[in-house]
This record gives sequence, structure tokens and C-alpha cells, in this order.
Amino acid sequence: MATDTRDAAPRAGRPARPAGRRRTTPLRFYREVVAELRKVVYPGRSELITYVIVVLVFCSVTVAFVASLDFGLTKAMLAIFG
Repeated sequence: MATDTRDAAPRAGRPARPAGRRRTTPLRFYREVVAELRKVVYPGRSELITYVIVVLVFCSVTVAFVASLDFGLTKAMLAIFG
């Protein structure tokens, strides 16, 4: 048989928080964000240029593919329905 505790019932108007989690202050949140951003390894100039070129080529190929589908389907619909 379980024993009821004061925290077991949710407070009126608010959902119950998971056990062991406390609310943090905005200052602590900011400090943790800055600490995580310091762990990030940013790409160098040459890597960044390579990534930009890859993204531009991929987007260009995707746009060309969708445009050709649009053109082809438009021609097909005009041929069918005139």
C-alpha cells in the first residue's frame, strides 16, 4: 500500500512537475547555455566554404528537379484537358 505525500497531488491549475526537477533561474540558464556553446567545435574557413557549396548545389539540383516535374506535369495536363 502506497503512502500519499503532499507532492503526489497536482496543484490546482498547474501540472505536476516530475520528481527531482527544480525550476532554474534565468541567470543559471544563461550560464549553462554559454557553457554548452563553449563546447561547440566551429568549422574552419575552408570547411565552411565546402559546406556552403554543397548546400547550394543540393538546393539547385532540388529546385531543378521540382521545376522539371512542374513543367512536365503542366504540359501533360494541358495535353489531356486542352
